[in-house]
Amino acid sequence: MTDSPAEAAELGIYLYCLARPECLALVQGSAESDLYGVDERYPVTTLAQPEDGVVAVIGQVDPAEFSEQNLQTLDWLGPRAQRHEAVVERIMDVSPVLPVKFGTMFRSRASLKEFLDRHHKDIEQALDKLRDKAEWSVKGYLVEEDARTIIAAEDTGVQSRRAALSPSPSPGLRYLQQKQLDAVIEAALRAWVARVTHDLHDVLVHHADASAALRCHASAVTGRTERMVFNGGFLLAPAALADFRAALSGLQQAHQRTGLTLELRGPWPPYNFCPTLSEGKP
Repeated sequence: MTDSPAEAAELGIYLYCLARPECLALVQGSAESDLYGVDERYPVTTLAQPEDGVVAVIGQVDPAEFSEQNLQTLDWLGPRAQRHEAVVERIMDVSPVLPVKFGTMFRSRASLKEFLDRHHKDIEQALDKLRDKAEWSVKGYLVEEDARTIIAAEDTGVQSRRAALSPSPSPGLRYLQQKQLDAVIEAALRAWVARVTHDLHDVLVHHADASAALRCHASAVTGRTERMVFNGGFLLAPAALADFRAALSGLQQAHQRTGLTLELRGPWPPYNFCPTLSEGKP
């Protein structure tokens, strides 16, 4: 297969996701639907290998627009990332998907086909694994003052340190003892968070096909005053969702008094459960 002049000279091939042939009818009818691509000038289309059971959902873009400056400009990035996600979610409605991250491009259809051929076995296996499954996220937010108060009242190590305080210390000694007690409370809080989040994962993963530990974000990212202490992705089949929700509800009730709030969101395309494949080149 040779590259067309337009592909070779100007436009790149933008990859949204990999899917099964069930998605072809949706994409082929996208001109009459609300399926819009990252660049609305160019339609969402496919590079299909029906004999292999793999379809690449693609579009065309100008690679020069994906500059570092644009990628760091929210007004440019935001709507395009939303359109990328919307395409993947629509495909997920009719087919298992291997979503790829925003901005994945290939020089041409030929280079994309070479990529598909090289990773065919891994793609096939992953699409089979992900059929009828979606990613759900569970985030845990902690009001630290609530947890700290309970730990200070109930932790035996904290109680021992408190009992050892001098009855009538000088101001300097009082300050030193309080600093030491605060350090013991903070250590107990860290240990409690580690234990609780470990237990959360152990309970929830029992109801999921797979799990992924994700990075906790700062308040500047979450927009919440509580500290994020848990962030996990879980791969779930629809039949498992009710039991998963019930387990999460039980955990929430068990930890409500400690200031821990658990938030379930989804379903999402399974970004955190895809095989690692070498990416396209811009």
